[in-house]
Amino acid sequence: MKLRALLPGIRDEDLTAAAADVVTPTHVDLASPLAPVNNLARVLDGVVFADVFGREVLAPITRAEALAVPAVARARHIIAGTVARIPLRAYRGGKLLDPQPAWINNTGGQVSAYHRALMTADDLLFYGWSCWSKVNGSDRQPLRMDRIAYGRWSVDKVGRVYVEHPVTEQHVLVDQSTVQLIPGPHEGLLHSAATTIRHAADLQRAATMAARHPAAYLVLSQQQGTPLKYESTDATEVTVSSTLKDWRAAREAGGGVGFLPLGLKAEELGTFDKHLVTEGRNAAAVDVARVCSLPADLLDAAGESSLTYANSRDNDVRAIQYGVGLYLSAISAVLSQDSVTPHGQEVRFDLEDWLEDPIPASASQPSRPAPAIPSTEEPSE
Repeated sequence: MKLRALLPGIRDEDLTAAAADVVTPTHVDLASPLAPVNNLARVLDGVVFADVFGREVLAPITRAEALAVPAVARARHIIAGTVARIPLRAYRGGKLLDPQPAWINNTGGQVSAYHRALMTADDLLFYGWSCWSKVNGSDRQPLRMDRIAYGRWSVDKVGRVYVEHPVTEQHVLVDQSTVQLIPGPHEGLLHSAATTIRHAADLQRAATMAARHPAAYLVLSQQQGTPLKYESTDATEVTVSSTLKDWRAAREAGGGVGFLPLGLKAEELGTFDKHLVTEGRNAAAVDVARVCSLPADLLDAAGESSLTYANSRDNDVRAIQYGVGLYLSAISAVLSQDSVTPHGQEVRFDLEDWLEDPIPASASQPSRPAPAIPSTEEPSE
């Protein structure tokens, strides 16, 4: 399978941006982990996409559009935020290494270890792949590793990584020992769940329209007089298009008060179905929870239920076991490869051991004690 098929946003010209014999390492210039990137979905949207492919072809869903859906944003914050808060640890033979490898919590990079993990999980969630740069020591083991912003790297047909040159901004082939591809647990939501996200986004827009215009569907019918022209070269002539334009403008301002000339009549043909903009949005949020492998309760999409302490704890466990755990395992599996970690060592998130001991749904108390909270009171005499 071609890697490009699993990388929505990678342009064909990126795959041939440099000659195959160019192996000069390129410095990776990192930006803010939240900076926007330029990819296919962002370039070919709106009018440009329609001009190229026709309006019957839907433009690709972008990350920005997906995050405008509240359920998707919440799912992203839960998954990426949880991954980022769990520390990485290196082990040999099941025992914690002391000292730990320098790259795990190196603070000398431009991006913190927290943001590196946060945006790596974000990449895997939306795109299905992430890529890190490596600064290696004399023993060829990494001293520092940083995430490369998505869109600033690409791969060719045999899986070699190309990185955006800081001066020419062209993707050039780099020394493969200085980069590390991280495949995710799936192809990425923008690829595999585009229909689900678009459906939720459509309902979100419908709810916005319902809030702005409760009387959604109106028709202006001419009752008498000479039929109006649809358009006219005379800017002062009243036409169908000018009347509609004036009416739409009146609905957007002035409290929705408009004026109809003699002979025109406004009729309401219908309004938004409240089930569509309420129950429909809730159902869409449940679908988002499903594609993200999260309990619907965590996205506030489960409806009425008895959220007792026991099933709330069970939902937390299931969120880690089946949702966040997918990304924890995908990242740690790559970081335990011999290309990153010396043979015989492995890298894991601290929580992975806890995943093997899930809290049963019937438990009334956590199976593990809560961490002690330091007291702020002065010790007694």
